[in-house]
Amino acid sequence: MNDPDSLLPRLLQSAPLLEAIAEEQNFTRAAQRLGVEQSAVSHRIKALEAALGVPLFDRTTRRITPTEAGRIVCGAAQQSGGIWQAALLRLQDLKTSRSLRLSVPSSVAMKWIVPALQRAQDSGLDLLVDVDDRLADLHAGEAKAAIRYGMGPYPGLHSEPLLQAVLLPVCRPGYLGPQALQDYCQQPGARLLVDRSGESDGTGFSWQAYFTACGWDFGFERSINPFARADLAIQAAISGMGIALGRSLLVEHDLEAGFLEAAGAPVKSRARYWLVTTPANAATEGYQALRGWLQAEISEMRKQQAALFKLP
Repeated sequence: MNDPDSLLPRLLQSAPLLEAIAEEQNFTRAAQRLGVEQSAVSHRIKALEAALGVPLFDRTTRRITPTEAGRIVCGAAQQSGGIWQAALLRLQDLKTSRSLRLSVPSSVAMKWIVPALQRAQDSGLDLLVDVDDRLADLHAGEAKAAIRYGMGPYPGLHSEPLLQAVLLPVCRPGYLGPQALQDYCQQPGARLLVDRSGESDGTGFSWQAYFTACGWDFGFERSINPFARADLAIQAAISGMGIALGRSLLVEHDLEAGFLEAAGAPVKSRARYWLVTTPANAATEGYQALRGWLQAEISEMRKQQAALFKLP
């Protein structure tokens, strides 16, 4: 028998033939099953027997019977065929599954995705929400897709813009009273609430960015109260602790429910919301279903923004 390492490629190549012969117990039917000539089957088996140095089948005019060696290699061929069949089923499930692990920042999860989960299920999606403020390693399989707020795009990943964010100061109804936001901000006791990460992550989600967009030439660092997350700042505003800098997808539901009211004019942010995945996963049916559902959600959110933010 030749060296096992040199025989392995030949055995792997012959596995479908050996599996067919083992199950059909006939060269002719095995040839028909594989769509080849019977002579080709006989030739390949003789060549394999010569390479192995042992006979694989006892042949008669009526039937073939595997030898001990034949039972060994045919059994291995059938096992490998079963393994590949299971692998193909898993690949098909990977391609068509509508079950997805979605990584989202905590604020987006609490204020948008979690309240929308029932609508996702109604659309046929099975979302497992992974709350994580860092960008999950999608290539390592930590999640199938992610929603992120930033400047984008994300190198090495498939990135699609979902929505350009709008910044909007919000407060508890009646908190600001008749005074304008600009006048309030100039008072020594003004309480401005914000997500501290927006001050340094380059997204422009900061009071100073909002002031600049409004053309207000002053700073209020001494009166800004930072929170670890945007949704916490918004919740503090609902509780009457001050005026929070809100943004799209985080304040619409609270505005509509009457927990918040706009305290100033909306301004467009430089940053966007992005849907991010790997290039390979972008082609799957599950991702496309997620993308379609999110686009429908965003479409409704734009209508809500136009009414709540007084946008054109």
